[in-house]
Amino acid sequence: MNLSQGLLLKNLILNGHRKDYRVTFHPGINIIYGDADTGKSSILRLVYYLLGGKQIKLDEEISSSVKYAVLEININGTPYCISRDIFNPARDIDVYSCSYLEISNSFPEKYKSSVTKGDDQAKSFSEFLLEALELPAVRLKQAPTKDSSGTARLSFLDLFKFIYLDQDDVGSTHMLNIGNHVLETKNREVFRYIFNVLDSGISEIEVDIVSKTQEKTQLSNQYLAISNFLSQTEFKSAEDLDEEISSLDHVKIEVQIQLSDLNKRMTSDNELYEGLKDALNTINLNIEQQEDGRSRALRSIETFSRLLNDYQNDIDKIESSLSAKEIIGRKIEEQTSCPVCETIIDIGDISEKFDIPSDARLKVELTSIRRRSRDLKQLIFDNRSDLDSANSILAELYLEKNKARQIMDEELANSISPYLAERDAIVKELAQLGERREKAVHSLRVRNKQATLADQIERLKGTIEKLKIKLDELKNDAPSLDNVLKDLGVDINKFIQKVKIKNHYGVGIDEKTFFPKVRNIEYRKINSGGLRTIVSIGYLASILLQKLRKETNIPGLLMIDTVGKFLGKTPEDSDDAQNESSNDVDGVADPEKYRNLFDALVAVAEEFDDKGKLCQIILVDNDIPRDVAYENKGFEISHYRSNGINGLPVGLIDDWDSITR
Repeated sequence: MNLSQGLLLKNLILNGHRKDYRVTFHPGINIIYGDADTGKSSILRLVYYLLGGKQIKLDEEISSSVKYAVLEININGTPYCISRDIFNPARDIDVYSCSYLEISNSFPEKYKSSVTKGDDQAKSFSEFLLEALELPAVRLKQAPTKDSSGTARLSFLDLFKFIYLDQDDVGSTHMLNIGNHVLETKNREVFRYIFNVLDSGISEIEVDIVSKTQEKTQLSNQYLAISNFLSQTEFKSAEDLDEEISSLDHVKIEVQIQLSDLNKRMTSDNELYEGLKDALNTINLNIEQQEDGRSRALRSIETFSRLLNDYQNDIDKIESSLSAKEIIGRKIEEQTSCPVCETIIDIGDISEKFDIPSDARLKVELTSIRRRSRDLKQLIFDNRSDLDSANSILAELYLEKNKARQIMDEELANSISPYLAERDAIVKELAQLGERREKAVHSLRVRNKQATLADQIERLKGTIEKLKIKLDELKNDAPSLDNVLKDLGVDINKFIQKVKIKNHYGVGIDEKTFFPKVRNIEYRKINSGGLRTIVSIGYLASILLQKLRKETNIPGLLMIDTVGKFLGKTPEDSDDAQNESSNDVDGVADPEKYRNLFDALVAVAEEFDDKGKLCQIILVDNDIPRDVAYENKGFEISHYRSNGINGLPVGLIDDWDSITR
């Protein structure tokens, strides 16, 4: 397979806060499947966005885990890395003319996104892609039947509608903007562009040749000026700079090893220092023990003092009770009037009616509390003694600690003095090596920028030559729209034959809308959702296949999200679908159709491979039946399980599950 012609996706890299997340693509079939809500559709959305999409819907796990995204691609054999801010679509898109591993050695070209669009000072990203793919840059009529119609520049996103079916478009009656008259008209013009049957095709190519020739001249002058400057300043070549950087890295590693060895010697050569260090550790341990004892004594003194105060309060209360009892128990001969009824009452008679306890019980309790108070006072005294002892020992230990530290500092100063000069010299050498490497890398980026200009000039030269050849072909033998529709109808008919639907007849392309038809029914009027799924996928696959039949202006890429939409994948699914829809009339709910659809897409990729041409077909779906998954095992690039069973990743952000637990 010739990988040097066309667009090839290689790696999608999400630069994250915790780690990077990567999806690797291959030529031919690429299958991504697994549980719902695991990031499968996000992969295609990110590819679309990095190839110029206006916006992107980000799931929480991506928005909270990823800083920016990079798409590594090859265009006509030249490596590029497209880096884009996923949170601000209006920011410029960075394009590095190198592989992902070489990004740090290159300066990026900056292009305007589809949100801000290009101008005379800065190209749009769409212009870059069309130029890199050597596709004509044309303007499309907004009302093709009117001579006075305005025009709009063709963008790469216009072509992408014929490349990417998202999960809303698969089998949808709104695929390719059906129902929007303005966009339907534009899409028909894009269709004509793809197959080189634009009414203004020849004049547009002539204008494009002039424009690209002027751009090539401008870049050549710029390249010549830069080359003369670098030559006059005796700027090193890219090869010399590469060698210098490698040499500096080698020397830096050796110097770092020297520094590490020196650090080890500085701490291990002095036995006295190690002994003092052990002694200091012992002193610190003793201080810790004494501080614990001191804290315990303070807590005990505080606790016992509070309890002693409580006991003293109890003693005062009992003594007051004894005193009151003595007064209350005395014989009183006194009369007074009742406050209620004013009857004369003898107070002595009243006192005889109350039970007044004896002194013995109160005195026993008083004696017990006084004994406990004496014990508490002794405990407080003992703890105060322990506290004084701990304070005394701590004072001595802190004094010893300060002395040990002083001796250690003196010993350390004496022991490392012979090494300081050597260490300073090594550290200085490391800093100088770092500065030299940084300058060499910057110089290499300048040289790579010069090489990028040379590549752009050569690319423009090749594009101009191809445009001239295409122009001659169009002048001599311009393709007719009728033949294009006929050839495309043949391919979609073969595709649907492989899927094996019931009542297979009347398959072709509608001459007015350029949409496929089955049973002589135009796509938008087909009732069965399952049949629309097959036809929508077959339509884009057939457009892709036309690259093998004729010269077309579209990359060899096809992306389908949710291949099995509206299709029964298992007998149980099939029964349910047939009971509730019209799919049984078309036979598309049969799980065999799902298998056949995969086989038909694989056949497309195999036909490209047999003819040595590059194509990529990326298929996304939820769970695939085991037999289909087994038969297509070699095409699987990502398989996700939300529960991580069998060691499978939980999703595109494969560490999200552990973060959210």
